[in-house]
Amino acid sequence: MTFAERYGPWALVAGASQGIGAAFARELSARGLGVVLVARRPALDLPGPKIEVAADLATPEGIEAVVATVSGLEIGLLVANAALSPIGPFATSDPAELSRAIDLNVRAPMLLARHFLPAMQERGRGGFVVMSSLAGAQGSPNLSLYAGTKAFGAVFAEGLWAELRTSGVDAVACVAGAVSTPGLAASTAKPAPGTVTPEQVVAAALGALGRRPRVVPGALMKVSSAVLNRLPRRTAISIMGRASKDVLGS
Repeated sequence: MTFAERYGPWALVAGASQGIGAAFARELSARGLGVVLVARRPALDLPGPKIEVAADLATPEGIEAVVATVSGLEIGLLVANAALSPIGPFATSDPAELSRAIDLNVRAPMLLARHFLPAMQERGRGGFVVMSSLAGAQGSPNLSLYAGTKAFGAVFAEGLWAELRTSGVDAVACVAGAVSTPGLAASTAKPAPGTVTPEQVVAAALGALGRRPRVVPGALMKVSSAVLNRLPRRTAISIMGRASKDVLGS
């Protein structure tokens, strides 16, 4: 099968307004898929068919709006990219923002997957990409809740990789380090070593889809991930804490 035959005719990209989500949308459109752009402010120029859904996926109403809008469409690829990253000490964080991060980072991809994956299994083809983060490979001070949600995403995708593969549906966890997105630029004091572009992330994720359960974009980030996984947990947490302090300036 061609890529479009295996993962088309439509892809749904959650969090598609900028950064990684926008890069996914552009690449999938270039590969011949129609793209459903889901974001609070979706606005992208694409060469092929597109449907824009302005929805807040952290709310039940947002999930319902997406499901209702695409009813009748054959969604062959689901990209769970939308995320919120509360930064700072957990004990002084806004409880409402923490709850919203759980709703967007954990609840939304679970509900979207539960809705769209059964139809893919019936067709015997399709794909599910979950954007995760190296922050979730161990505890990450001042990113504790975000790291926890990203750990969920990676493990969730890996489990589905095993569950779905016998039905012809592929799943992959894309575990990214620092990515040069507008969101990172707004929240960080300086770029991290090994920072990759959104396009590199997309290439790695789509290249791994159907081949392995997890991928880490970028050569330096692959090495960093391998090293951290071999260290004692307290050492890995300390290293991540220092790295976060350097990058976030906090």
